[in-house]
Formats: sequence, C-alpha cells, structure tokens
Amino acid sequence: MAQSPVTPVGSSLGLGDDKSFSKAGVPSDPGDGEVSDRLDVDASHSEDGDHSNGLYAHREMSLTAEERKAEKRFLLKIDFIILPLIASIYFLAALDRSDVGNAAVAGMTADLNLTAAELSFCVAFFYIGFLAFQLPGSIMVRLLTPPIQLGTALVIWGGATAIMTEANNWQTIAGLRIVVGCFEAFIQGAPLYLTFWYKPHELATRGAIFMSMTSLAGSMNGLIAYSIQTTMEGAHGRRAWRWIFLIEGVASVGFGVLIFFILPNTPEKVKRWFTEEEKKIALRRTKEAYNIPNTKISLGQLKATVRDPKTWFYCVINLAAAISQAAWGQFLPVLLNLNGYTPNEAQIMSIPVYVCAGVSAIACGYLSDRFRMRGIFVIVGLLVAAAGWLVLILSKNQQLSYAGTYFVGIGSSPCVIVMLAWMNNNVLGYTKKAGTLAIVNMIGHLGAIGVSFSFNNKPDYYLGKSLAMGSALIATCTTILFFFYLDRQNARKLANKDTVEARMLRQKTVEEVFDGHPDFMYSK
Repeated sequence: MAQSPVTPVGSSLGLGDDKSFSKAGVPSDPGDGEVSDRLDVDASHSEDGDHSNGLYAHREMSLTAEERKAEKRFLLKIDFIILPLIASIYFLAALDRSDVGNAAVAGMTADLNLTAAELSFCVAFFYIGFLAFQLPGSIMVRLLTPPIQLGTALVIWGGATAIMTEANNWQTIAGLRIVVGCFEAFIQGAPLYLTFWYKPHELATRGAIFMSMTSLAGSMNGLIAYSIQTTMEGAHGRRAWRWIFLIEGVASVGFGVLIFFILPNTPEKVKRWFTEEEKKIALRRTKEAYNIPNTKISLGQLKATVRDPKTWFYCVINLAAAISQAAWGQFLPVLLNLNGYTPNEAQIMSIPVYVCAGVSAIACGYLSDRFRMRGIFVIVGLLVAAAGWLVLILSKNQQLSYAGTYFVGIGSSPCVIVMLAWMNNNVLGYTKKAGTLAIVNMIGHLGAIGVSFSFNNKPDYYLGKSLAMGSALIATCTTILFFFYLDRQNARKLANKDTVEARMLRQKTVEEVFDGHPDFMYSK
C-alpha cells in the first residue's frame, strides 16, 4: 500500500510545513472548488492522496480566497455565539461554588449555630459530587447533546442552590451541596464541546477566555454578596444569606433554560443560528479537527486512556500546576493581609491582581495558538509562578511581596489552560479524549483541595507557600521530561512507518487507533 505523499515531520514539535498541530502524514487537497463539493471524504470521490489512510478524512482543505473569508466570518460568528454562553456558564458555576462562604459571612453561621467543622463540611461536600461525576460529565456530551447536558446542569444545580434558602441546619446545606457538585461536574464537558467547533490551533485562546470567568467571578463574588447583604437584609422577612442563595440559584436556573434554546448543538446536528453554507463549513472544520460526526462512547478507548503514559504525564503537570494556581486563588486576600494590608484593603488590592492574571491567561493562550506551541508556554508560566512564590517566602517588604502575588497570578493562570489545549491536540478518539480530560481534571481538583490544608501555619504560611513553589518546579521538570517522551514517540513512528503493522494501522480511523495512528505526530 502506498504511503501518503507528505514529507514527514522532522522537528521535535511534530508540526507540518504549514505549522499545523499534528498534521504529519495528512495530505492536503489542492483543489479550489466549492466547499460543498469537497465535504465527501470517501476515497472513491477523491483524486489525490492516499484515500485509504485513516487520516485522509481529516486533511486540511485548500480554500479559495472567498472561502477563507467565509471561514473567518464563520469563526467570528461562533466566537460571538458559543464563547459568551460557555463563559457565562463558567461564571455562574464559580459564583454558586463559593456562595457558602459568602452566606457564612452574611449571617448563616450565627443563624444556624454552625461550628467551624460543620461549615467546612458544607464547603467540602461539594467536591464529593464534583469529583465523582467528572467522567460522565465529559463522555456524555455527544450522547445527551451539549444544550441538554449544560442546560440541565444549570437548572438542577441552580435549583439546589435556591432551595438552600430554606435550610435550617448544616446537613441540608451539605446534602444540597453534593447535588450542586454533581451537576457542576457536567459543565466540565465544555472544553470537549469546543473541540467540535474549533481547530487545534484555535483552542487555547478560546479556553482562556471562558476559563478566565472563574477569576472574574472570584473578584466579583464578594462585591455581589456585599451588595445583597447591604440592600436585601430583612427584605420580605429573609436574612441576607438566604437571599444570596436564592438570587444566585434562580439566575442559574434562568440561564439554564436559555441554554436549552440558544446553545448550538454539535456541528453535524446543529439547526439554528447557521445558514446551510455555514453548516457545511462547520462540518468540514470539525473533521479537520479529527472529529468523526455521531461518534459513540467506546469502552475500549477508556481502557486505552488508562494505559496511555501521556494521560499520566498530563495528570502530573496539571496536578502540580493546579496546586500553585489554587493556592494563589484561594489565599490571595490572606497573603495580602499578611503583608500588612487591612481586610478591606486586601480585597481591593486583589482586584488588579486578578485582572492581570486574566489578561496573562488570554495573552498566553493567543500566543500559544499563534505560534502553535504549547509546552514552552507552560514551562515559562510555571517558572514565573515559582519566582513569585519565592518572593513571597523570602520578602518582608510590603511592595515587593505585593509584586510577588502578580508574578504568581501571571505565571499560574495560563498554565492549566494551555496544558488542556495541549492535551486536546495530542489525544485523539472521542471517548479517549473525554476520558483523559476527566482524569486530568479529577487529579487537578484533588490537588486544589489538598493545598488548602497546607495553609495552616500562621502567621507566615511557609508550608503552603513552599508547597506551591515546589509544585510549580515539579510541573516544570515533568513538562521537560514529557518533551523527551513525545520526541521519542514521534521518532518511533517515523522509524516504523514502513512496517507491515504501520501499513495496517494506517488504514484505520482515529476512532479505531486514536493518536496511535502511524502518521499522527505529537506536538510540543
């Protein structure tokens, strides 16, 4: 069987001559006809390339100038439809996730006579459901469809949050928090949903935009709770903390209903918002992004996920990076207060730090997409974060310590986002990608939970700071080792490309051999 007439990738980045992510071995169609004429990728209808190659269906099409303009308009359109909806979902999730702390400050602790342990249970029980449902939340996106899955999740967790307004004991709140966690886990399929609509080199920018909503919610949550506390206390006979649950819960329910009707489905099933020509563009693009329409869940791919060393490399990188990011995000006001700022000053001073962190995440995501590189941005971010933690450990100067919080935020915030985009570039197969995303997220959240217990040695919190800095350095070293592993895997594929086994595998689809396809090269 003849090989694809494509020059193999020689660089360690696994990039083709067009600098596309992981496109080695995929022939391009040199034709310049209409998009609708080129959607059929069956070998019998094509005149160039190795039609039996499993990657042939995902080749990058050569477009006319008019077609490129149409695709840019389409990309802008989905940016204005899909991204704001997903960003809003993440914003509401972040608000509801942290409303117990705000309610406690607004009087819930006193009204329900909560001990410190009982309040901790109310916070921690969220993660029981959240971690347990990571895998279903990822792999069921196609089965349930994105509008149904994400809309239902919003309605149920919002409803559970609103019901907390009637709680009279900590057990009720803790039980409802499990429900909130279960259904917030179902929005973790959103990054996978984006891979249906965006190509690999477009993901980091978009991921940074909607995941930055968590930081935005963190900076605004206290302000929203304060506004409710000062304007709604005693209204209609309800304490302010009960209004916090009710208002934020109803907002999620209302937006969930909206999602049912306005969030686009997968490209092969989408009906509203797009013209027939745009639907053809969407279908072509999703195939070029290594998706096969109407793919089903595969247990075999889940087994392959667990056996794949890449899964565990990404887990270690994400775990260590998440520890640094979570320590900064959870304890930023505490760190500022430690440096001599009053609690009110600390809240105000934290806002520009959050803003800079969000800008850094979006900028690094854009540059990562622009240069089609992932790992180097992860390494640089981790080293900047480690430097910031070192400043916070050693410095006794207020201004220098405040600068250290900027370094940590600017360095930590892009790492997880770019790492997830990197993972989506290098893992093929719908269920395998979803399974890897679930495992990586689960391990990362466990690290974020664990780091909170390390900030317990007042007044300097050296243990927590040192753990966060060490984690950033461990993630850096793991990323470098991962570079060598990917280089080795690419070299092995190139060395074995003419073997009988490679020729047999070459005929299989990405749903059958995943990223193990002999012509698929891993990117760094």
